[in-house]
Amino acid sequence: MAARYEPLENSSLKCVVIGDTGSGKSALAHRIAAQEFKSESDPTLFDNFAATITVDGIPYHLSIFDTTGKHDMARLRALSYVKSDVVIVCFSMINLETFNNVKKFWVAELRHHLPRAPFLLVGTHTDVRYNTPDIQLTTDSFVSPGRGSDSALEIGAFTYLECSSLTGDGIDELCKEIVVAVSVKPTEISKKSTSCCAVS
Repeated sequence: MAARYEPLENSSLKCVVIGDTGSGKSALAHRIAAQEFKSESDPTLFDNFAATITVDGIPYHLSIFDTTGKHDMARLRALSYVKSDVVIVCFSMINLETFNNVKKFWVAELRHHLPRAPFLLVGTHTDVRYNTPDIQLTTDSFVSPGRGSDSALEIGAFTYLECSSLTGDGIDELCKEIVVAVSVKPTEISKKSTSCCAVS
């Protein structure tokens, strides 16, 4: 990370979290901000969180905008994209539909509003994915790390990461990559996307 990260002049960043209902995005946003797990009992319309992320000893103030995952609410969701520095696109590793909709729906919407902003592809629910016996894993119900990484390359994501909002696994690395993504020049993002990584 140190080789490509340069401290930002602006220490305040805006991050939008998008993805289908059931993608784990709301629990992820809450975990980043509160450092604790919150069950997604009710679908989120819109919510805001604040967090402080420290990278190489420098604190950054992150405003996190959690959005509705309903596809038919795109016009309302558009307001959340305004002046955003970085986007997290979520899918659940145990819900193939949320993964497929990243490419079918979310990337197109993201690029319509933020054509040059960096975005991270994040697979959630690793606590379930990696604690399920191999005999129960099928390509029809689970997303493999390789498939997630390949998709990140295909859609032009800055990087691919996996995490669990329940256990906290992968959250620290995700927070660092949020800042790193903003620090990297747009022309360098395509180079970074060739080395996506997974954290479990």
